[in-house]
Amino acid sequence: MKRINKIYLLLAGLMLLVHTSCTDDFAELNTNPKSLPNAAPEQLLYIAETNVLRSGHAWNGWASKYRWMQYGVSNWGYGTTQYTYFSNGLGDEIYTEYQNIGGYVTNMAYLALQTEKPDAYKALNAAARIMLIAKGIQASDLWGSLVYSDGWQALNGKSDEASLLPAFQSQEELSTLWDSELKAAIADLKTASGQVSLAGYDRAYNGDMTKWVKAGNAIRLRLASRLLKRKPDVAKTIATEVLAGTNAGDIMSSNDDSFIFWFDNLYTNIHSGDWHSSRDMLLAPRALIDFMNDNEDPRRGIFFVPNNLTAENIAAYNAQQTAADKTAALDFIPVDFTRYEGSTASRADWATDARNINRTLGSGSSSINMRAANLPQARLWKGNDNDGSGGNLAPVMTYADFCFLTAEFVLEHSITSTKTAQDWYEEGVRASLKHYNDIGKYCDVLEYSAMTPAEIDAYMLKSDVAWDNSKGKEQIWAQAWVDRYTNVDEAWAQWKRTGYPNNAATLVGFEDCYPVAGEPVGVIPRRVKFSYPNEGVHNYANLKKRLDAMAADPEFGPIDNEWGRLWWDKQ
Repeated sequence: MKRINKIYLLLAGLMLLVHTSCTDDFAELNTNPKSLPNAAPEQLLYIAETNVLRSGHAWNGWASKYRWMQYGVSNWGYGTTQYTYFSNGLGDEIYTEYQNIGGYVTNMAYLALQTEKPDAYKALNAAARIMLIAKGIQASDLWGSLVYSDGWQALNGKSDEASLLPAFQSQEELSTLWDSELKAAIADLKTASGQVSLAGYDRAYNGDMTKWVKAGNAIRLRLASRLLKRKPDVAKTIATEVLAGTNAGDIMSSNDDSFIFWFDNLYTNIHSGDWHSSRDMLLAPRALIDFMNDNEDPRRGIFFVPNNLTAENIAAYNAQQTAADKTAALDFIPVDFTRYEGSTASRADWATDARNINRTLGSGSSSINMRAANLPQARLWKGNDNDGSGGNLAPVMTYADFCFLTAEFVLEHSITSTKTAQDWYEEGVRASLKHYNDIGKYCDVLEYSAMTPAEIDAYMLKSDVAWDNSKGKEQIWAQAWVDRYTNVDEAWAQWKRTGYPNNAATLVGFEDCYPVAGEPVGVIPRRVKFSYPNEGVHNYANLKKRLDAMAADPEFGPIDNEWGRLWWDKQ
């Protein structure tokens, strides 16, 4: 687990200056040369990194994607609309993050050119570019075509009309450009010398450029996964380059290489918002808990706060109900309930789900909550929730995630690698367990208990976990789904790409979810809901051209239909 010195108080003033002198409005970031202060480039790197995961992004994820991916079920808020794109905020927050990061990355490159030694910022600009492309992939998963090459040019010292009316680039164009830029960034990182130190400012790798090289290759592999349906040959070429034996020293090889932004206890105070809302909005879901219980997954206590259903408490509660002359079956807690139980994801079935019912043992200040369905560990997103002492993190791509994606490429697409698909899969499972073991402590989750090597070894032998050639693909996808519990955006991308998990899966079975009894089953959205701009708005012609081009694809559907498909989400 990396330890990074606190710099929040030192940079708080700068952050306030930045955040009060710029706006989330896209036109402002592209047209106002004064929208950022004259800060040092390395300081802007830090600010850019704090925009990778903002509170609104997390909150909207709990309200939508966490329910879509059945990582959580509705405890509060939007229960009957959880399978619709009920709020523009679901996509706007990620787009804002992308806009902000793009502005900072562009401006830091411009400011570097104004220094006496611009070449000393070569590695900084390369690392920042990798971060921006990673966020661009995430934003494009929702929005399709993006402003990129023409974007943020006012922050690059330009004020001509063409620069202030940026054109959008399609996913196909972006995929080619991004892969080229990732390769160039990796080359710059490997050849740069005499560079400005990023220690303290860089929250991912503390200025270790060898690890940024590995992050760049990992994001190339993620980009390749997006191209498998549209350009399989290109996807395989990228994967072959990344996983080549001659490149083995430049790809992730341990959890220390994970592409994660690490923040300290003060982060969610400086970047305020509803970080605690995971425990307000969600309960543990049946799909995930059943898979974890069946295999005695030692990550359970890291993901969810153990409930109070000890055998003694269940017996006392049921005796309390008998004393109150209760007779209905749902008045009692089944004696086989455990410390980890998942509620149904189908809102229409809540009233008859014994795991979801609110119950209390005793009364007054000594009462005990006896609801069976667990609450999420809110400190995974807010380390100081309820006076916790933990840190905070924004995962982009864990080593385990990289392992699972590599295993899929090796198994399904015959990509040559230094390891077999089984090796990569098993490495990924162990890496995920160790990662969550570490962040359980780092985030100070409630009732944290470190998993032992013996527990990890035992988990690897479980029938659903031990490698089986006949179901290897599903095992890879199932474990990747579990690992992405704190990176739901990537879990949703995998679901769109693979259709997994689903209600016919052998290992992880999604429920058919009925928001209201008697109405159709909920269908998970695949993109944002678009609308045509009003004439006269800034950059109207390019905004309309972008939508017209995407809508020309028959799979895109009506522009305001969130179930339509973007270019790389081809059927």
